[in-house]
Amino acid sequence: MIDTSKKLLLLSFFIFFLILTINNFYKITLGSYSSSNIEKVESEISLLKSSIEILELENRILKVEITSFSDEDEAIIGLARFERGLIKKGEQLVEFK
Repeated sequence: MIDTSKKLLLLSFFIFFLILTINNFYKITLGSYSSSNIEKVESEISLLKSSIEILELENRILKVEITSFSDEDEAIIGLARFERGLIKKGEQLVEFK
């Protein structure tokens, strides 16, 4: 026959595993492991992957621009004229509408 302390220990283990089982059941059905939550996370992952691809493309474009600027002073001057409307000393700016 099992004495009282062993019964109490077995009962506490049973309650512990019962709580773990209920907790896992909740996570699977309604919590962080539920199918709706997993779909939401997968959607966010897909969106982030798309954002990463766009940023990588922008990085490649910017790297090409950087190399073109470091190679040619005329590229820097052209960009300053085109984007900022800057002119050299003695020139006049003419705008067409």
